[in-house]
Amino acid sequence: MKFLICGFGSIGSRHAAVLNSIEGNSIVAYRTGNSKRAKVKIPYPVIYDLEDLGRHNFDGALITNPTSMHIDTALKIAEYGIPIFIEKPLDMELENAGILLGKTVEKKIPVLIGYNFLHHPGIKLIHRLISENKIGKVISAKAQFGTYMPDWHKYEDYKESYASIPSMGGGVVLTSIHEQNYLTSFFGDVMEIKAMKTGGDILGIKAEEGVEILMKHRSGTVSNIHLNFYQKPYYRNCQVIGTEGTIYWDFMKPEVILYYQDRTEIFKTGKGAYELLDESYLEQMKHFIEVINGKAKPAADLKRGIKDLETALEILKQIN
Repeated sequence: MKFLICGFGSIGSRHAAVLNSIEGNSIVAYRTGNSKRAKVKIPYPVIYDLEDLGRHNFDGALITNPTSMHIDTALKIAEYGIPIFIEKPLDMELENAGILLGKTVEKKIPVLIGYNFLHHPGIKLIHRLISENKIGKVISAKAQFGTYMPDWHKYEDYKESYASIPSMGGGVVLTSIHEQNYLTSFFGDVMEIKAMKTGGDILGIKAEEGVEILMKHRSGTVSNIHLNFYQKPYYRNCQVIGTEGTIYWDFMKPEVILYYQDRTEIFKTGKGAYELLDESYLEQMKHFIEVINGKAKPAADLKRGIKDLETALEILKQIN
């Protein structure tokens, strides 16, 4: 299959490597030539104008450029009827989201939003345990993500990264939207939101560095999310509390633990944290190929991406 990748930063390069690991795939890169990494050589043919898409026969397109460019890029690609993968989040604003939805429905173009954690063995197992009523009625859940942004990419000044710049869709709320998304997949759409900014000016970036979020879901479950860009060491976990027990997952440990009043069950999920992360990206791309071939419905479609962005924008409204 032939794929177009729009944006060759760290995530675009990662998806390219995953697609290359699947036999039978080829890649063409779209580059504007304007980014700070434009001079970095890549081992793929390059096009510099999306008007050239008519000369190619792409099976799918991946949008992995800065968040602020996602919908505009998708609209141009949709004109050619190409199935689209949009790296999370959908965008930094909802303008033109309805136009994109209408166009993809009209042309019957499948869209997958890139929430790789929906394909992570740990998250998938939590979802299954909840669905099987292993801890009774779920009352509340807590998810946390903390990372130290200056350690992300040694090749760039973190203050100049798109994740640091509000006008490019940066900030911890949009960049780290995974927790919001998977909790919504567990418990249903968000009906109420409360949010408060944390951290202040620890890193010296213009975007928000930390946030505490409370969400009430359609199911009645209340979830709490803590996100930050200043934590040492990296930390990511999820706890789900039910009437009969508690589910706990730590990203750094290849297991999900089920705690009951009188016993503990441990479910092993793999060899190690980063092997499982790699698996999530691989399974996500396999899923996208199935979506393209009409063998699966998107795990997170464009409507899901729009609803998640609506929630994220309300959080940003409350903290700014």
